[in-house]
Amino acid sequence: MHLREEALWLLTSDVSVSTVFPLTNASHYWDAETGENDCFSGKGHSNQVSQMVTDDSSELVTCSMDDTLRYTNINKTEYSASDVVKMDFQPKSVSVAVGGLSLAVCIGQVVLLKNKKKVFTMDNLDYEAEVGALHPGGSTAAVGGADGKVRLYSVQGNTLKDEGKTIELTGAITDMAYSNDGAYLALIDDKKVTSVFTVADDYSVKNNFYGHHAKPVTLAWSPDNEHFATGGMDMMVFIWTVSDPDKRIKVPDTHRLHHVSGLAWVDEHTLVTTSHDASIKQWTIKY
Repeated sequence: MHLREEALWLLTSDVSVSTVFPLTNASHYWDAETGENDCFSGKGHSNQVSQMVTDDSSELVTCSMDDTLRYTNINKTEYSASDVVKMDFQPKSVSVAVGGLSLAVCIGQVVLLKNKKKVFTMDNLDYEAEVGALHPGGSTAAVGGADGKVRLYSVQGNTLKDEGKTIELTGAITDMAYSNDGAYLALIDDKKVTSVFTVADDYSVKNNFYGHHAKPVTLAWSPDNEHFATGGMDMMVFIWTVSDPDKRIKVPDTHRLHHVSGLAWVDEHTLVTTSHDASIKQWTIKY
């Protein structure tokens, strides 16, 4: 297994490679093959962007500390003044699924959106919601809490139904994501445990993965659905193999000035890491 590093250094604080990574309220995009980059035009978020994802209609969906979600066409790379959704509380996480669905986890609130409009809100939660993930097929909304539990809500039309299904981990959930094919749900918690659950087997544990020396904070699935990457406060990135917890690639000191803040896969052999050190790095992964 080999790694090849290609560092792309920035003069600004927010970057992207094929997708966009959140750090400040500005958005920059990079072409992973040519290295060309530019800024999104128009007026964007007025405060720090917390998370961003892309949906199946080439929309970049971003949530920000300015209490809004924005939908921006990637091909146009121009902010739209009309595609802004004002939230009641500050959003911490956003995820997307087919059919125009978006899920925003806010401080004290979980919001389901459809076609850029709020359609269902859960208030007065009896737990602190930290992060959410929509199943790619749009059937389930998983919400991870600070209490170490993941609530699995059924998406029924324009509502979320609590059917009492939960997953329990060892610590507060820091990030989570379904595999691209929807077969697995991967989670990381502040007790340094990474877990993968099999969706079709009623979310039974597939494997647990250990290696981080400090809290892992970000997670991303490879397009091959057999591997995924995690990054932590220990300055390390691991690339894991779903079927074999002992088969892993360890990348120490990925960003020496700060921990990894974002991960994304360009393809199954190309991983991109970002950090608050104002740089992005592109890694070639060979298994």
